[in-house]
Amino acid sequence: MNIKPPVIQIALDYPTIDEAIAMAKIGIQAGVDWLEVGTPLIVAQGAATIGQLKRAYPDYPVLADYKTMDSGGKNNLLTQKQGGQIMTICANAPDETVQAGVAAARESGVWVVVDLIGVKNVAARAKQCEAWGVDMVYLHYGADQRRADATKDSVQWLDEVLKAVKIPIGVGTFDAEDACRAVAKGAELVAIGHPVISGGDPLGALTDYCKRVRAAYKPRR
Repeated sequence: MNIKPPVIQIALDYPTIDEAIAMAKIGIQAGVDWLEVGTPLIVAQGAATIGQLKRAYPDYPVLADYKTMDSGGKNNLLTQKQGGQIMTICANAPDETVQAGVAAARESGVWVVVDLIGVKNVAARAKQCEAWGVDMVYLHYGADQRRADATKDSVQWLDEVLKAVKIPIGVGTFDAEDACRAVAKGAELVAIGHPVISGGDPLGALTDYCKRVRAAYKPRR
């Protein structure tokens, strides 16, 4: 699968597939590129939601955000079975889990994105995962982390990871300012969810987000 940066991913962190499908429609109207079946949706209603979202919007890549900690290969093949194109594995998972996901990806064609949430040395782990053959690394600044961090800086690890790897880098963002900073440094993907879409005008907010991100993007040097 080829990507054309900047890729904008909408996180559909809802408890029901109906809510996710409705917000995905708004996201598509606004200009997003990838549809994420969020962890809360997979937990609440299972992996079948991957296929349901894909059937609703067959022209859009669907990412399954399992936050896999075990069974990397099984989850990769499950994503393929449901029609998804991308799946996540936590970087803090055992090495063997990441490697199993990569091995399965050679059969399935489903991308492996390694989520670096909670990793102490993000650049070193990203480089190690790149050597194993993962397709993308994702800098995930979790909501709990952000609440406890005075900087509120979701882009704080990007510079060191840009130096460490050549594969695409995604960044989780909380607003358009975060996203513009990330893509201006060369991040190939930004993800956005509830911080932008939970207001009274999700279409307007997402449209503004997408326009600003595309205007700010600069390829990495």
